[in-house]
Parts: sequence; structure tokens; C-alpha cells
Amino acid sequence: MTIKDLFFKPLDRSINGVVKADQSDDATVWQELEEYVVTNELEKHFRDFFESYSTDLKDPSIPNRVGIWISGFFGSGKSHFLKALSYLM
Repeated sequence: MTIKDLFFKPLDRSINGVVKADQSDDATVWQELEEYVVTNELEKHFRDFFESYSTDLKDPSIPNRVGIWISGFFGSGKSHFLKALSYLM
């Protein structure tokens, strides 16, 4: 057995090293969703976002109030998180 045998997917497949917001072809979307790993921390952030978003949508007295700020170090997954969030919406 070799190390590559331990992996479910072929190691020589095409992997996009940088997630870009303007890449929305079906193959890219499918791969991003299929390979996105939702950790406990990410699940908490998704829940926090949708709880806040749904609360603000229910209150017509505060139009256009929903805004988010995503911060993190270079390469920490900000764009990937935002893209996954947009797919869920």
C-alpha cells in the first residue's frame, strides 16, 4: 500500500489553488461544494450568519441593514467560506 492509496480521490486531479468569486461554471461549483469541509467552527459561523440574517429580514423597519465583514489571515479560507455561504443562499 502506498500513501496515495489512503486517499478517496485521485491526488493527480485538478485542484484550484485559489477560490475566485467569478468562477461559477458547474464543474467548479460542484467540486467546491463536494470538497468543502464544514468544521464545528464553520458551522457556528454559518449559524450565526443565518440567525442574524433571518432576524433582520423579519424587521421591515431596518431595510438594507444586513452587512457582514469576513476577516482572517491570507489563505485562511475567507473567499471559500463566502462562496459556500452564497451557494447556501
